[in-house]
Amino acid sequence: MTPVEWSIHPLSERTLPGAQSVMRRSIAEDFGDAYDPRIHADVDDPLTHYAPGNGPFLLVVTDDGTGEVLATGGIRSGRLKPGLTPQHVVDRYEDGRHGQLVRVYVRKEARRAGIARALVRAVLDRADQEGHYQAIALHTYRHSPGAIAFWESFGARLVHDDTQGASGAVFYDLPRSPHSHPHRTGETGEHHVQAS
Repeated sequence: MTPVEWSIHPLSERTLPGAQSVMRRSIAEDFGDAYDPRIHADVDDPLTHYAPGNGPFLLVVTDDGTGEVLATGGIRSGRLKPGLTPQHVVDRYEDGRHGQLVRVYVRKEARRAGIARALVRAVLDRADQEGHYQAIALHTYRHSPGAIAFWESFGARLVHDDTQGASGAVFYDLPRSPHSHPHRTGETGEHHVQAS
């Protein structure tokens, strides 16, 4: 595959259809999940859910040549939904001081080019600069190839492993520290990762 030049941007009306396509495709193909309005409402209306100015935001990675959206990732309120997550984890994020790193999806055709790592750095850098959240959390899945090693390479600290529970997820907190700025050229050794 020929390397592509890519850039990271805030979600816009122009990139909305491509971002939704990446998110829906990843949810269906990578997780095998059916649409659930309790979980996926932000995918239906990301411009509302990730409106800038009050904390949440969504970034996209686009191919510089074609404009195609290659990846998504963002931050939203850390509050988790009771009944879908163990109650002690729900309680941990109820204070509103946590942001959740979410919707980190990369199109299969664009993986292993350093996109996910650069995108996550850009999301964390922006969250640090904006200062809406005192802490950043995420959840991922052990069946997502390379996900655990990827997040732990960012210093993610395990909060709870619910792999055998109702959510099937692994919950982490990320340390708050300066992150290096994203690169436009890819890094080697990137893993296929997702945060939902």
